[in-house]
Amino acid sequence: MRTPFAVMGLTITLLAGMSYAHGQRATEQFIPLGHSPGLSGRYTYIGQIASADAQQRTISVSQAGGSHTVKITDATRIWLDRSKLRQTALRGSFGDLKKGEKVEIKYQGNDREQPADWVKVEVVQR
Repeated sequence: MRTPFAVMGLTITLLAGMSYAHGQRATEQFIPLGHSPGLSGRYTYIGQIASADAQQRTISVSQAGGSHTVKITDATRIWLDRSKLRQTALRGSFGDLKKGEKVEIKYQGNDREQPADWVKVEVVQR
């Protein structure tokens, strides 16, 4: 038989883990490119845009090991990371995904074949 304290402890632990994930999702746009705790480099892909196809709504992102095509949907959140300018992040659009820009991409699932959940674009000039 479980004690009320054990049940309460388990509930608090589960709720604390959920609020962290929800909190990070709500504040992700303000975290600089490459610095998302637990995500960057592990569940994200960082590279430079090699090309953007507005008709297909895809971007090709290259790294030292090659390139990868990413599908951008209406649900994909695009953020302009202006932390290097010491300014707050802004919401972006597909038009902000230009050749040569450094980006970080988080996919909707753990598979790189999935569409992008979010894309951060590093802004270094005005």
